[in-house]
Amino acid sequence: MSRPQSGSAVSTTARPYSPAAADPADVARIAVDAAGRVPGVSDVRPATVRPDDRSVTVDLRLIIRYGHSVPAVAEAVRTAVADRVAADTGLAVASVTVTVDDLLVPGVDTLGAATTRRAED
Repeated sequence: MSRPQSGSAVSTTARPYSPAAADPADVARIAVDAAGRVPGVSDVRPATVRPDDRSVTVDLRLIIRYGHSVPAVAEAVRTAVADRVAADTGLAVASVTVTVDDLLVPGVDTLGAATTRRAED
């Protein structure tokens, strides 16, 4: 069993990205993860991220579970994605556009092979 070296420090807090160095692929991954955690979201397709000097715009495509209010889920996704992207990257989020592609009805619909599964941690 090894012991920690004296004088070495390990940071357990995530350091935010420099806004100028934020990679759109990382922002997209964060956005998809945040959207996928919102109750009522069945599936999230990969996000489109459009950065500018100090902010980003995020476009998401969702499949929502039947029985959930589409406007309420869309608003919850907008809020969750904007908050998480800002917290994890330090970037301002200019807008989050949510498009609902489908409504998943249990017992009738299944997610097809053409659907991209949301990322798992």
